[in-house]
Amino acid sequence: IAKQIKSEEGITVITNAVNIALELAQSAVSLILTGGNLREKSFSLVGPIAEDSLKKITAKKLFLGVDGIDFDYGLTTPNLLEAKVNRMMMQAAVETILVADSSKFGRKSLGIIASIKDVNKIITDNNINESDYKKLKNLGIETYIV
Repeated sequence: IAKQIKSEEGITVITNAVNIALELAQSAVSLILTGGNLREKSFSLVGPIAEDSLKKITAKKLFLGVDGIDFDYGLTTPNLLEAKVNRMMMQAAVETILVADSSKFGRKSLGIIASIKDVNKIITDNNINESDYKKLKNLGIETYIV
């Protein structure tokens, strides 16, 4: 998504992901980083500084990637600090758009972010199985196959 919006003017991106910030650096997009402690594996910023900055903002849309999507447990990530920051990003956003390839469905990790019901839209690939696709439809979640 970051690569696709680099030339768009009038967009402000708020991110806790250093790799996304590097992608958008020196682009037309206005960029805000949350700050925080760096998780080397995911290049995300977590902890009290990131959490504090998220308490002071609001956003129209959140594009969120996760490690697991389980219809009973919800959206998950292996790191508890990242789960909390992701929860706070969802609370700050009017709309949450989940961006996850089909391999994430049926997986769960240690840290629960939120219920799948808290997602407004999902962008995934064409390998999503029919059962998961129907569950999303039944929950009223708009699903985009790309």
